[in-house]
Amino acid sequence: MSDESSFSERMRARADPTWKAILRHGFFREVATDAIDDRVFARYLRIEYGFVDTAARALGYAVAKAPSFQERRRLGLGLYGLVTDQEQVFVDAFERMGAPDDERSGLAPQGLALPLHALFLKVAETEGYEEILACTLAAEWMYLTWCSTANQSPSSRVYIRDWVGLHAGGAFAEHVAWVRSEIDSRGPTLTQARQARLGALFEQALEAEIAFHDAAYAA
Repeated sequence: MSDESSFSERMRARADPTWKAILRHGFFREVATDAIDDRVFARYLRIEYGFVDTAARALGYAVAKAPSFQERRRLGLGLYGLVTDQEQVFVDAFERMGAPDDERSGLAPQGLALPLHALFLKVAETEGYEEILACTLAAEWMYLTWCSTANQSPSSRVYIRDWVGLHAGGAFAEHVAWVRSEIDSRGPTLTQARQARLGALFEQALEAEIAFHDAAYAA
């Protein structure tokens, strides 16, 4: 099966307007052109840092619901990276920005960021392994796509360069590729109803990501 006809690529193509909308988000444009205000970026870091806990919980459910030890081991490695290397990027960014001590923590789910938290947790708690991966893929594939481009013209600010670089390659890119491979191999074996559900969840996650990034400007 070619990449153009893979399950994940067809899923992304069906969500194309939403996919393009999040990739054109003002937050991404401002980061890519190094025009983003430090206060906006600092607020975004706290919003995303708060989501790390939700993502870890969702991945935990995926580990439990995975079909075998092989998948659990691979997801466990992704979870380990999330709570170590990825978390350290936030810690380092707050330090380099000179953020006050009371502004170095993740923000609890609220406002425009809440729908993304709610979607991930509800799906993780009540639906299956593939459904969790569909939400995960929407978010991670979007970051990889955008950051891979933005990383070609790095910011003058090291904390922004590090954040973009984290999502542009390395272990993050490997995890995205693995999640895609899981969706591509398992998606076609599901019932038509579940296949449609994966596509719907993929697009819902992208829609929630738009609001999530709007939240950085809401304060």
